[in-house]
Amino acid sequence: MKSSMNVKVNQQGFTLIELVVVIVILGILAVTAAPKFIDLTSDAKASTVEAVKGALNSAADMAHAKALVEGITAGDLSIAGKSIKFINSYPTAGSINDLMDINTSASGGNGDFYVATTDADADDGVTTYTHPTAVDGTECLATYTATDDVNVKPVIASDTDKC
Repeated sequence: MKSSMNVKVNQQGFTLIELVVVIVILGILAVTAAPKFIDLTSDAKASTVEAVKGALNSAADMAHAKALVEGITAGDLSIAGKSIKFINSYPTAGSINDLMDINTSASGGNGDFYVATTDADADDGVTTYTHPTAVDGTECLATYTATDDVNVKPVIASDTDKC
């Protein structure tokens, strides 16, 4: 009878060095290939646009509260050293940008956002904040649209489809 201690068994498998080499090669491939497949810039742009939407909501709500305290539904009111024009107890589309602490510029400028306002002092005025490096400038933006009715909150929306 043979003793189990004397039997030589052929071992098969990888050595530690071979495993380390494979892991290093996979790591190098992951570092070079992953950024091409995982593009987070559009998500970052969309998040920034959503942050502007939130800032517009906060600015409109705080200005509205100040207008209610002062008893103003239309006219000018000084907030943080700036003259803010109100219509229907909310800031006009032309005045909301004065309440925002965002580096803005006209289209083609060097701001963090391009800002454009139509009918600045009208009931239906619209201010648009567009991300400057958006794929499509009409679908990566936040908008503030004034309302026609007293104490009805302006329509504040965002579109992040093509950021």
